Amino acid sequence: MWSGMKLVHGKPRHSQSQGSVERSNQDFRDLLVAWVSDNNTKTWSEGLRFIESKKNRALHSGIKTSPYEAMFGTAQRIGLGDSPLTEDIYSSIETEDELEQLFNARMNNDRDKEEANQQDRKDEDENQTNNSSEETVEKKDNKKFCCVICEKKSSGAHKCSVCDQFVHAVCGSYREDSEGFGLTVSCNLSVRKNRIKIEREGAKSGQEQQAQKMVSLSNSRLPAVDIGTNVVIRVPDLDRGRLAPRNVLAVIVDVNSSGLYLLGTKEGQLERLYACNEFTTADNNFIEAHDVPSSSLSLRSASMITSEGKQGFVRGTASIKSANVVRKI
Repeated sequence: MWSGMKLVHGKPRHSQSQGSVERSNQDFRDLLVAWVSDNNTKTWSEGLRFIESKKNRALHSGIKTSPYEAMFGTAQRIGLGDSPLTEDIYSSIETEDELEQLFNARMNNDRDKEEANQQDRKDEDENQTNNSSEETVEKKDNKKFCCVICEKKSSGAHKCSVCDQFVHAVCGSYREDSEGFGLTVSCNLSVRKNRIKIEREGAKSGQEQQAQKMVSLSNSRLPAVDIGTNVVIRVPDLDRGRLAPRNVLAVIVDVNSSGLYLLGTKEGQLERLYACNEFTTADNNFIEAHDVPSSSLSLRSASMITSEGKQGFVRGTASIKSANVVRKI
């Protein structure tokens, strides 16, 4: 959606790099548990749309608005409270048919008022304009114009100041001080596009500020480490055998422009790059950077070499034949 945005994916085995995802999943779980309890039902999938709507309406501290407003430029409409109908009208509604009839009646009433206003403005302007303007109006009356919003017949009296399309005055917005034939009107589509643009620019600015705050906080807590410093890497439980150590000693070989470190052991360089929060600095230097071979290996392989065994197994030399002999004896 935004140019220049870089999406960073963390590792599934490293939950510290998935903080925002874990937090969002926890919020969804808590809201879904509350919805299932309130509605006394076990079909939790039916509540996902309500939870999603509530989450998108919540104020986001980073972008200073809700995700829905940042995406669509307007607040999400919920229920009849945000409809053009007044409370005394929709409070007596009992069926959907009655609601549809009310909306149709209101639309027809607004359309009749707009046509009457256009006719009045047209009559007033015809009495004040000169012969050349009268000829222009007659040419426009002979043509068929359609409103860009409601796609219904228009008199051609108003054009959108942004998209230059014909529009009813009721299908757009205009300044209160502008009157008469050909007043400056902006159609609802142009107004909404402009509002969406403003909201997205504000959301982008808020996220950039939040990212800068996170980077400055991370740099203060995790300062940069120099090349040649020995570090200790924790081996994940899935990659560690029963006899393997919990940590692997390595040395920083190189660092790139993104602040990611290339680590190496006495057996070779580790395959992937590491961030500052994935290792801790050692008290002393036991490995030099020039002692690291150019070959590459995974952290699991480095752990296996250190323990001189394989994951979950102890290396043995006994053959199946000798085991059978022992059983017979």
